[in-house]
Amino acid sequence: MEPRVNAQFMKELNEIRILNLIRSTGPISRIEIANRTKISKVAVSEIVSRLDRAGFILEIGKGCSTDRGGKKPTLIKINPQNGYVIGVEIRRQIARVALANLEAEIIASGSVTFPPSTGREQTTRLIFWEIDQLLAQNRISPGKLVSICLGVPGFIDYRKGEIMFADTLQGWGQSPLVSLFQKRYNVPVLIENDVNASALGEHLLGAGQGINDLVCLWIGEGVGAGIIVGGNLIRGRNGSAGEIGYLEIGHSLRERGALQELDRGQRYIGDILSEQNLFAALRRKLSALPVPPENLESLSLIQILTDLPKTCQPAVDEILTEYALLIATLCLELIKTLNPDLLILTGKVPEQVPQLLSKVRTVVQKHMSGIPVEATPIAIGKLKGEGCLKGTLAMALQVVFEPLFNGRNVRHLRI
Repeated sequence: MEPRVNAQFMKELNEIRILNLIRSTGPISRIEIANRTKISKVAVSEIVSRLDRAGFILEIGKGCSTDRGGKKPTLIKINPQNGYVIGVEIRRQIARVALANLEAEIIASGSVTFPPSTGREQTTRLIFWEIDQLLAQNRISPGKLVSICLGVPGFIDYRKGEIMFADTLQGWGQSPLVSLFQKRYNVPVLIENDVNASALGEHLLGAGQGINDLVCLWIGEGVGAGIIVGGNLIRGRNGSAGEIGYLEIGHSLRERGALQELDRGQRYIGDILSEQNLFAALRRKLSALPVPPENLESLSLIQILTDLPKTCQPAVDEILTEYALLIATLCLELIKTLNPDLLILTGKVPEQVPQLLSKVRTVVQKHMSGIPVEATPIAIGKLKGEGCLKGTLAMALQVVFEPLFNGRNVRHLRI
């Protein structure tokens, strides 16, 4: 039996190789596929015929003859309308949903909002409603849905498809989230930590394109890192790799008095770097000015950081310098331990406050000057608030375009 099993696996692997090649380089001819993959012309013809019958490819016309003349080859490409994937990003008060075709083009998107106290069951029903609306409005039958990927905060049990713990989704722990979506839509459903999904999105579609070793550092309600090595997400033994928000704040920072404004006795770096703590520190500092800014209580965090008059800038800059020191400290630890090719900063504040990046880079360069290791480049994410959602779509497409993913393989293509 073993040779037969291996032969079946190789058949499926070759189908995926060819499908990926058509996707990445099409339009392409059968002869060019054979030349690039080193698969026999007969085998390529058989596989392409199966893909054609299953609707995954389209013939779009003739190519050019070779220099020696002869029959013009038929060109083929992926049929993007042969299947669709859903990406879902779930946060404390909002869930965002996107529908994409097989070429990762977003066809439609929507969102549902809910109070923080809304339970998992009611929130799930709202998400189901939004998915159903997107499919109906775009006249896509449920049979065309290939897979779904959920991007969620917190610690995940990948084997069970559950959130183990999420500080921002109270009451969601140990609930069968993946099985609920599988039962509803009868397709493979993946689940991923939201920061990991953002890292994959930046790797495939954003600032990290073409870079296989990177760390995506997210700063928002807390702090997290998505780690990609060799093009693959690193989840760790229990799926908690990158949970750097739980690193404890070093005594040296406090002893040097480097955190006069942000330090309120927090234990973890995720707490001191949270947007809430930054917001509170800015309000305290600005309220103590001889002439506080008008309507301070009504201003958003980003407005305080970017829109205040020049008289307020020294106070804002002082706190932003502390904030940059903390981010740079994390960057230094990541550089020394992982030595990635690129560090990407994501989150509302890094992405919308340009001067923060230059401050972080300055601190990192200063502290790396005495170490015989070159400092890793640091960049801002390009996907902005779309990183997690686009990452979930990319992961959902792996059900189609990867030979093995979380124990699933090409048999889902129904070829």
